[in-house]
Amino acid sequence: MALDLRLMRYVIAVAEEGGFQRAAERLRIAQPPLSRQIRDLERELGVTLFERRPSTRLTAAGEVFVESARTVLAEADLLVERTRLAGRGEVGTVRIGYIYSAVFDTVPRIVAAMREAFPEVVVDVREGWTPDLETGLRSGLYDLVLSRDVPQHPDYDREVLRREGLVAVVDEHHPLARRGSVALRELSGHRFCHPPRRLAPDRHAYMIRALEQAGGTYEFSENPVHGLSHLELSDLRAFALVAASVAGRVPVGTATVAVADDLPPLELEMVWRRNDGSAALRVLIDTARRLAEDEGWRDAGTTAA
Repeated sequence: MALDLRLMRYVIAVAEEGGFQRAAERLRIAQPPLSRQIRDLERELGVTLFERRPSTRLTAAGEVFVESARTVLAEADLLVERTRLAGRGEVGTVRIGYIYSAVFDTVPRIVAAMREAFPEVVVDVREGWTPDLETGLRSGLYDLVLSRDVPQHPDYDREVLRREGLVAVVDEHHPLARRGSVALRELSGHRFCHPPRRLAPDRHAYMIRALEQAGGTYEFSENPVHGLSHLELSDLRAFALVAASVAGRVPVGTATVAVADDLPPLELEMVWRRNDGSAALRVLIDTARRLAEDEGWRDAGTTAA
């Protein structure tokens, strides 16, 4: 049989008030209909919930009913509240795919901001190369991707989250390692280490343009291993170029030096499916926007030191 939550509340009120009349006043209904509905419930259950003489009190069956009804009503109230929270995006899961350079500062800051403002939203994060991230976005594996290289697509919405300058990563014993900044041309004759173009095409093109603008000649070395630890920097001739937010978080034995060249900023974008109606995703996007505004992430104009 299906039990009406309203009748559960009626039984609990009678038990707590110790009488039908006081319960009716609390519930703001007439006493005769209240008594009749509880009688009908007892008949349907095949048990007596209340002893009515000489005073109103629960039977053993009534005590079991009230105990269980309180649990059911608490769960029902929680269901309603969590459903409303989910409708506002304050409960749920958001899955973010991100490129390696975002792990040092951007992703942790977003996760921390979400945890503080919306503790019941789970932010599931996973690192990857842009081609895999974009595939995951299209398939629904990710709700949002943080990348510099996702191709334009009519089904995507996108927004710049962060603009950054560049830093050069060199061996800690490199002659330029203790400099406050360096012009790219000073690295002429060095070997430029970077992931293959197919894994980060826009970023690869950006770096090549920067080096061409700087002038000089450079060797090129591609390696698909994640992170910076694969760079062969110990010969003092190799260098990498990464976003400024990576500074101070490079592998042991290396150093970062700001790039002084006047270059367009390196842009990190949020990309999501245009038809994604997830309220939790909207909450995360709004949180990331506020964080970017508060931290001035979008204000960087050039990489000049």
